[in-house]
Amino acid sequence: MAYIGQGIKNGTFAKLDTSGNTYNGSNVTFSLGTQVGSPVQLLVSHDGVIQNPGTDYTLASNGTQITFTTAPASGASIFIMEISGAVGGPMNRDLNGEELILDVDGDTSITADTDDQIDFKIAGADDLKMTANAINVLSGTTLTIDSGATIANSGTATGFGTAADDISTGDAAVTIATSSGNITIDAQAGDSDIIFKGTDGSSDITALTIDMSDAGILNVKSGIKFPATQVASSDDNTLDDYEVGTFTPVLGGAGGTSGQSYGGQGGNYIKIGDRVFIDANTSLSNKGTITGNVVVSGLPFTSKNGFGFRASASHSYIYDWSLSSGETMLNSVMYDNSAVVSLGESDVTGNEAWVALTTSQVNNSSEINTSINYRVA
Repeated sequence: MAYIGQGIKNGTFAKLDTSGNTYNGSNVTFSLGTQVGSPVQLLVSHDGVIQNPGTDYTLASNGTQITFTTAPASGASIFIMEISGAVGGPMNRDLNGEELILDVDGDTSITADTDDQIDFKIAGADDLKMTANAINVLSGTTLTIDSGATIANSGTATGFGTAADDISTGDAAVTIATSSGNITIDAQAGDSDIIFKGTDGSSDITALTIDMSDAGILNVKSGIKFPATQVASSDDNTLDDYEVGTFTPVLGGAGGTSGQSYGGQGGNYIKIGDRVFIDANTSLSNKGTITGNVVVSGLPFTSKNGFGFRASASHSYIYDWSLSSGETMLNSVMYDNSAVVSLGESDVTGNEAWVALTTSQVNNSSEINTSINYRVA
């Protein structure tokens, strides 16, 4: 009876020449005389019984040999038909959406049953999809880059957002950079702090906490360090400096000072922003030559310019001064745009004008401790 149905569409069908094989009841592996890619490409008859591929026989030596599970008996009648051709053979036809099965159990395949789409199935699950100008790794599939491999991006990478709690510990320096726009660190949960941690030597420390439950108060572990050279801001509400230092005060005259010697001479200051706090201690052992009104000079910063920036000094200790008769107070002023404290006297009632001290009122052992704070230029 003639064959009814579709004609054979592709492949080759040929009986393989296995006449050189010897079946002796012990040998299990025999030459095929060609190479095939899968046991299912062979139709094997053993004494008239069709053998089950993968169970009754397998392939060996890259598909050039067949291995039987049970050794054929001596004189066994075996013939082998090759179906669909050798590995690498051309398949010159249109699959027209048919599934191309790749493995023995039929669960790994390539198919294009959707127009302009190729689906790759492995172990019964679709893992990869290709469409025009796009490759999709499907849900449930992991794309792993093995050690030593490299992903090179010459185009634009999008959609690589990663949850911050999914970022694992790295082993090198980390740089966060943007060529435009802001970099925002946002702790969105209620009262969640922003915490900066690190390692001091071998000890883990929390260096800085921004306390969001307290409106963003900064809590630092060890303090805030400003640069040695102030980077001044024009904004009065910006703290741009904190420094502590010393200086050498001079007890002398506005018109000139020379030939002095001291039993003690020292000054120190704390500067916070543009406000400086001064302590100056001077104790003469020889007043030398003092010309003009008496001043304490050598202050480290010039005061700000403007009438409102004049400051008054206080004296915690005064010794051996020749005040004028009736003058009971030694008081001092620092004029604006100045780096000296001008010393003067007045009576305790305040009914008399302040008068600057002169050289005759300074003695060889005069001593004065001066404190003042003022705004700096």
